[in-house]
Amino acid sequence: MNEIPDNITDYLASEKLDGVRAIWTGAEFITRHGNTLNPPAWFKAGMPNVRLDGELWMGNGTFDNLQSAMQRKGGDWAGIRFMIFDMAVLRVSTADRIKALEKITLPAHCTVISHAPLADHAELDDMETDIVARGGEGICLRHKDEFYRPNNFIKIKRLFPDIDRWQG
Repeated sequence: MNEIPDNITDYLASEKLDGVRAIWTGAEFITRHGNTLNPPAWFKAGMPNVRLDGELWMGNGTFDNLQSAMQRKGGDWAGIRFMIFDMAVLRVSTADRIKALEKITLPAHCTVISHAPLADHAELDDMETDIVARGGEGICLRHKDEFYRPNNFIKIKRLFPDIDRWQG
């Protein structure tokens, strides 16, 4: 875990999802370790010719179901969504990448994850509390002005979900 920054207004916050990290290269899905994934043809149909960074996800508390569906040979991937949190484009700020993401036409099974500016640490705490109450995992913070790197974000999640405190 990283330390929570003092200058929280320099960051955009999004929900951290418990899924399988994937990059859409513009032609195929690969894992963060470079392994090619084999989704059915319909899952790739209509994907844009731009690099996207996100999570393959089925919902909160469904990680085991997701892994099972992805590993079945010839699986149809029904219920799997590609939740996009960034555009894998170098030399463009996070804020500009997020704006560009919102303009891309995507297939119905893809969603751009919402990113919100934060006014203060109390707002961060409220957002995290709401996410955890809905069964979510936590928050990711991305600096508004930084260029893209695959792991250039801060994860914030509860060490013990039943305790009303978080750590960075």
